[in-house]
Amino acid sequence: MAKTMAGAPRMKRILLALLISSFLVLPATPVLITAHPETIANGQPVYVRIRDLPDGAHFSLLVEASYGVSPNSEFWFQMSHFGMPFSLTQGSMTATLTGTSQNRLEVKKEDTIVSISGKSIEGRFTTTKSYDITAGTYDYFRLSGITDPTARSIFTQFQVTGVKKGPSDSEITFVVDGLPSGSVTIAALVNGSQVMYRTIPVGTGDAAPASSSPAAPVSSTSPDGLVRVTVPAGSPVSIVKVAAPGIPAGMQVVAGPYALVPGDVVFRPEGQIAFTHPGGMPGDGATVAFFSNGTWTLLPSVTTPGDVTAPLAGGGIYALLAPVPTSPTTLLSLPPTLLTPAPGTATTPLATPSPRAGLPPLVILSAIAAGMVALVMKRTR
Repeated sequence: MAKTMAGAPRMKRILLALLISSFLVLPATPVLITAHPETIANGQPVYVRIRDLPDGAHFSLLVEASYGVSPNSEFWFQMSHFGMPFSLTQGSMTATLTGTSQNRLEVKKEDTIVSISGKSIEGRFTTTKSYDITAGTYDYFRLSGITDPTARSIFTQFQVTGVKKGPSDSEITFVVDGLPSGSVTIAALVNGSQVMYRTIPVGTGDAAPASSSPAAPVSSTSPDGLVRVTVPAGSPVSIVKVAAPGIPAGMQVVAGPYALVPGDVVFRPEGQIAFTHPGGMPGDGATVAFFSNGTWTLLPSVTTPGDVTAPLAGGGIYALLAPVPTSPTTLLSLPPTLLTPAPGTATTPLATPSPRAGLPPLVILSAIAAGMVALVMKRTR
């Protein structure tokens, strides 16, 4: 008995030390991605610095360029000496050009050239090619062609995406060529969430001659044509297909998910997002949903022949969801997310997308340690 009582103070000291150390436990380091310099001239490099990007993460890099052109003229824009410090498996490349009539995508690495050509439809061209991005230096990623007969400016988008494998700390570099004046916008997403969004002026930064006509809402369509967004003038938004982060139990993804970047933009007045059902007429219960902090919020949606529309308050991750049918289906079914509303919990329309934080792991760990200390101290009194 004396031995037990003698050991009690020592046990108290150990558990008190555990409790104190639990407050010193740091959360997992978030991925950090930055781009510099602030401005560049044609022929100068851009640097994208990446820190703490784990293997197995779904990584997407989007590079957009806008610049003034003359109608029916040749154009080209490329990222030269593109240094890729890690590989992207299960990867793909997507190019989208607006304001063009003829288009060509070329990727050159050493003696290998991959090229895709095509004509625009109503001034727009898009193509996606499954292609694993291996680590190393690419001679160039080039977009070229002929501008539309009425074009005064063009807009190019180039995206690489895949599952990252390689060093956790690295730097992507490339040289901007073929852009005397305009801007380059770079967005980096990890597991569907935006980590970095940056617009870098090139030269004087002028993309096209100024227009005196009233600013009209701007519409954008995803490369696969399944989602389009309409937003107020002056609120540019890009659409990036991303990996599904998980869905509520009993639901399935019909189309998407898509990340609208920049993720922190708020539309005033509200815009609109419209999903085209890949199978034609949407079935009962198809709803546009917004994903934030592990939870999907169902938005007030309107179904019309072939489309489901909803108000668009801001950037973030969106998808078209529907109840899982009782009969077999070809639609994509995914594992449920860890954070789903309890059965019977009503969902509320999204006013303005904003992250909501749950209990941090540090708080939970501290509470467990405190409970252990209290229990031992009670038993040894």
